[in-house]
Amino acid sequence: MQISGGKVALYFGLIFAGGLASGVLGHVLYSTESVSAKAIPARNNDDWRKRYVDSMLTRLRMTEEQMKQLDDTLDETRVEYRLLRQRYKPEMDKIHQGQVDKIRKFLKPEQMAEFEKMEREREEKMRARESGPGV
Repeated sequence: MQISGGKVALYFGLIFAGGLASGVLGHVLYSTESVSAKAIPARNNDDWRKRYVDSMLTRLRMTEEQMKQLDDTLDETRVEYRLLRQRYKPEMDKIHQGQVDKIRKFLKPEQMAEFEKMEREREEKMRARESGPGV
C-alpha cells in the first residue's frame, strides 16, 4: 500500500507541530522562576509612619505647621486604636481560649507539652507586640 504525498506532508507537519509545542512547553517550564523562600522583613508601625509622613511631606509639600498637625493627628489616632483594641481584647481572648480548649480535647498526651510550649510562645509574641511602639 502506498501513501500519498499529501498524507506524508500532513504527518511531517503534525510531527513538526508536536515538536514545536513540546519545545515551547519545555522552555516555559525551564525559564519560570521558582518560588523564593526569603522571609519578608517584619514592618513595624514606626516604619509605616515614617514612610507615610515622608510621602505626605514630599507629595503634598506640607508646611511645618501642617506637619505638626499631621503628627498630632497620627498620635491621636494611635491612642484611639489602642483603646479600641483594649475594648475588644477580652472577647478575642475568649474566642481564642475556646479554640485552645477544643484543640486540647483531641491532642494526644505526648503532643500536649509541645502545644503548651507553642501557646506560651504565641503569648510572648502578643505581649511584645502590645507593649512595643506602634498604633
